[in-house]
Amino acid sequence: MKKRLTKIALAASLLCLPAFAVADDEYNSLFAIEGGYSNVNLDVSPTTEDIQTNGFGNAGLKIGAESENYRVFLSARYYDAKDFTKLDTFGAEVQYKFNFAKEANFFLGGNIGKAYATVAQKGTVPSADVSSGYLGADAGFNFHASKMVDLELGARYMRFDKTITQNGYTYDFTSMVTGYASVIIKWKMD
Repeated sequence: MKKRLTKIALAASLLCLPAFAVADDEYNSLFAIEGGYSNVNLDVSPTTEDIQTNGFGNAGLKIGAESENYRVFLSARYYDAKDFTKLDTFGAEVQYKFNFAKEANFFLGGNIGKAYATVAQKGTVPSADVSSGYLGADAGFNFHASKMVDLELGARYMRFDKTITQNGYTYDFTSMVTGYASVIIKWKMD
């Protein structure tokens, strides 16, 4: 686990360097608490048994930094999916902010990371580990509630493309879509 987190942190740092190299000298540190609602695309064959047919909640923490036009985060999320005994993600996001007003901005970004999932046994379908790396995108609005607090509303897409065969069943873990809200606390970097 420690090696995986180290690799994710290193990848996020390398992705962030070009963004901050062209940015100005004003940086803020960021800490965020996130809550959201997700839908996952997981197909199991050969069976007619549905896996996770409805959406589920998630909670997460993000730490990061921002300049005038860029934000980067390292993130960890827990998903309360009833048909999974475990569904967690660890990753990094890089976002470009379109500062159209003093009170708010719009952002577009990319994300990368690792999802750890264990499908629970359901009917005749046995449990299975379907962990995978992911790539994705996010977009949303960031509202400046005060100088130290932002409120964020966004949508995130993660593409997994992980197929495994185990115990005669094929598990196709393809994607997840999330709508979320975050409270972001920011302070000046030294």
